[in-house]
Amino acid sequence: MLTREENEYLCRVGPGTPMGSLFRRYWMPAVIASRLPAPDCPPVAFRLLGERLVAFRDSEGHVGVLDELCCHRGASLALGRVEDCGIRCLYHGWKFGADGTIQETPNLPDSRFKERVRAPAYPVREAAGLIWVYLGPTEKQPPFPTYSWMDEGAPVRAVELVFDWNWAQVMEGLLDSSHVGVLHVDEIGAVTDGEYRDTKTGRDGYPTRDNAPKIEVRNTDFGFHYAALRQPTEGGDDDCYVRITPFIMPSMCYIPPSGPGALIVVPRDDSLTSQIAVGVTGPTTNSQSTARLLGMGFVGPDGRVQLPPQDREAMARGDSFCGVPGIPVQDALVQGSMGAIFDRSKEHLVPADLAVIRMRRLLIESARRVEAGGDPVGLDRDVGTKEIACFSGLMARSTPWRQMVPGNVEIDSASAGAEPVLT
Repeated sequence: MLTREENEYLCRVGPGTPMGSLFRRYWMPAVIASRLPAPDCPPVAFRLLGERLVAFRDSEGHVGVLDELCCHRGASLALGRVEDCGIRCLYHGWKFGADGTIQETPNLPDSRFKERVRAPAYPVREAAGLIWVYLGPTEKQPPFPTYSWMDEGAPVRAVELVFDWNWAQVMEGLLDSSHVGVLHVDEIGAVTDGEYRDTKTGRDGYPTRDNAPKIEVRNTDFGFHYAALRQPTEGGDDDCYVRITPFIMPSMCYIPPSGPGALIVVPRDDSLTSQIAVGVTGPTTNSQSTARLLGMGFVGPDGRVQLPPQDREAMARGDSFCGVPGIPVQDALVQGSMGAIFDRSKEHLVPADLAVIRMRRLLIESARRVEAGGDPVGLDRDVGTKEIACFSGLMARSTPWRQMVPGNVEIDSASAGAEPVLT
């Protein structure tokens, strides 16, 4: 488990914090691109790593990301007018380009001032239905990564959920395989047959009833893979059901058995987090059932999950295990109950928590590398991000599970930080 000092080190992401400095070394998804649907549309204010920022699409369709507060007198540019290839502050009319260049200063006719001063602006890329931003040092800016779900021409859909608690609680939930058969027992049948059954708990049709998976973790050049190995409902002792999940630094994972796509955890600040699901779209067997499975009826227009009252009567009847429907809603129920930032020094960890432990240690070790002037995992060597994949299915226990995700470079423990130890 972490000490209180390590917990603070892991959770705090604002300017000047070690973990914030680590996240700033990567390209981060910041805004769903559909929120800026057309040139000169209204700007969008957002938070990222404790920073107040504004995104806008200028008259030529280029996206700019600037500090939200005008560099003149601090008024919010999110209130501003987007026009004539720039964004104009309402307070005194100063107008800025997507690159931060000051285009007009109505209350100061001296043109030399506009040449000396520039609004803080950040590198931007638009890809896979997302606006990506780099907030780190200019000289450390990495190449923009490409993933399998970024193929040109493929229809991509991005959905954002917003939670009022720390990013680490959300990330840990995505990497925690052993809670799936408990908290989500009402939902997991829909993963295999596409039908949402909102009465009676159970997992008919799911390939395992084993809630105590054996977790194995292997470091990779992008982060790590972990395998959750379970006894299948069908098959002998020589068979196992495996789910292989990649964790991509600093806060992305592919949850099996999904197709091309990812879940990305975005720290807005220390107690505000976005979870962005992005992937190649395709036909669904039952879109209404899928929406119910994902709890979309409980997501507000701002992306916040709105928890319904826990239905204790349904729990008593055996119609619901936890009293709320939908996987994200159920996750929000338990993660929010931990408080804004959970004190991990109070935990008592078990072997099923191994992937969560590895994530924490990998991030802390990488943040320490950055403090020492080095490069974090995922940026310290060439990484084949496009080949990253997840897997789920039955296999013989004698088969090395790493064969199920070929093409990802496995690296030794010493080059990726110390092995986690259960205490």
